[in-house]
Amino acid sequence: MGIRKKLKTKICEYLLKKGIFTSKKTDTTKIVNFLNMVRPKSLDIENIRIGGDNEGGYIVPNDFHGIKYCFSPGVGSISRFEDEITKKNIKCFLADYSVNPRFKNDLIDFEKKFIGTSSYENFLKLGEWIENKIDYENNNDLLLQMDIEGDEYEVINSLDDKILKKFRIVLIEFHQLHYLFDDFIFEKINKTFKKITKLFNCTHIHPNNDVDYIFKDKNIIIPPVLEFSFLRKDRGNIVNKDLFFPSKLDQPNVLNKKDIKLPRCWYKSIDQII
Repeated sequence: MGIRKKLKTKICEYLLKKGIFTSKKTDTTKIVNFLNMVRPKSLDIENIRIGGDNEGGYIVPNDFHGIKYCFSPGVGSISRFEDEITKKNIKCFLADYSVNPRFKNDLIDFEKKFIGTSSYENFLKLGEWIENKIDYENNNDLLLQMDIEGDEYEVINSLDDKILKKFRIVLIEFHQLHYLFDDFIFEKINKTFKKITKLFNCTHIHPNNDVDYIFKDKNIIIPPVLEFSFLRKDRGNIVNKDLFFPSKLDQPNVLNKKDIKLPRCWYKSIDQII
């Protein structure tokens, strides 16, 4: 994210904290419908933790048999997730123009590119990246793990269903979710999740506690950064079982900061909250 974009984001965040909206405040009913749409489902496939403790670990549906490739846009300082995935004999393709990592793992392939909505200069489209790396037509059970600092909305919205359905498991850290309260940006976020939830069930949500604030409006509480886990709908059946958060698998991303429990509005019905 460039300096200008970061500055604009910080200004908008400050105004939002003060209850000043860059367009208009989102109608509460729209936010309630959004939360009902993204609510995690209990499936007949259990979740497991991949990537170790704290930062770098993800809660993932335990449905790896037959997955050969993982695509992971956004590279951080920790690669425990990718290291553990490769132990399952899954090759990991990583991409990020902002870093110069060195990997000793032969099953990790790094591309010095940002993943974006089109291919130009330092950017590469997700679909083109996949086509360049594997037998595209004959691989329809991939793993996507994405952490690209707010650009995930544009990338997902630029995909057609054919590409998105290539993935069996999708793990995305969504940023700037407090903008759900801003009606203009709400539409972009809502479009992204509509696209995903048409094909996938959400299996888990985890708040990243490396943030400075949480936004609230009555009983609607929005942590700015949430890690979502999804499983393609043909891979698991919904079962009648209540989910509770945090689960026994959840851990704070940052140890020396107060942990954030997932607010109830994200996993309990809030149709009466208006």
